Amino acid sequence: MEVGKDTKFTLSIETGISILVTVGMIIGMWYSLQAEIELAKELPEPEVSRMEYDLKDQMIRDSILNTEEKVDKLEEKVDSVKDDTRMIQETLLDMNNKWGLQMNNRFISYLVLTLFSSLSWLQSQSVNLTSFQEIQALNIQECAVVQVNASWNYQNRVEIEKLANLCYVAEIDLSNKTIGAVIQKEWKVKVVPTIIILKEGKEVMRYEPGISMRFDEREVFEKIKKEIK
Repeated sequence: MEVGKDTKFTLSIETGISILVTVGMIIGMWYSLQAEIELAKELPEPEVSRMEYDLKDQMIRDSILNTEEKVDKLEEKVDSVKDDTRMIQETLLDMNNKWGLQMNNRFISYLVLTLFSSLSWLQSQSVNLTSFQEIQALNIQECAVVQVNASWNYQNRVEIEKLANLCYVAEIDLSNKTIGAVIQKEWKVKVVPTIIILKEGKEVMRYEPGISMRFDEREVFEKIKKEIK
């Protein structure tokens, strides 16, 4: 079919009306879409994301406050026990000086640790050793499990307090400026946490984690229980 200047096209009325209606609908839809876009621009931004952020932020803050409150209460108990211990030691020493009682430091330490064992809230917790005198008192323990760790590695500590019904349990923080460096050198601690088993003050076994600096708690507990028994 060739189209030239003499070619004629015929268009029926029905076809023309259909084309006009279709074009009109397209134009109407275009204007409607433009109106909706302009309306959407004027609407306020959704606040759902901000609300979720505020809720999560509040939950985190509440969790931190609850943790701090528990830590503060525990520190108050520890400080109270330390004060009571100091008073008892001073009283015993005063009795020794006044009445000539033959009580040496070893016996005083024994009385102090006996007092500790009678306090119910310490039955399920390990004792944090913060002085050389407290560490020396380990010599009178028939069995002691000591976890040597550092505050920056607290998340990898083992809950040795679970062994309190089998043996005396204690912890030493190498971050302690008073005893940390000395204990690390004298006890030859290479990695934290390190768990050391003492019998009457003498080391009989120690357990060290791998590169991850993390123990398999169940596995190390089984080994410790075998060694204790």
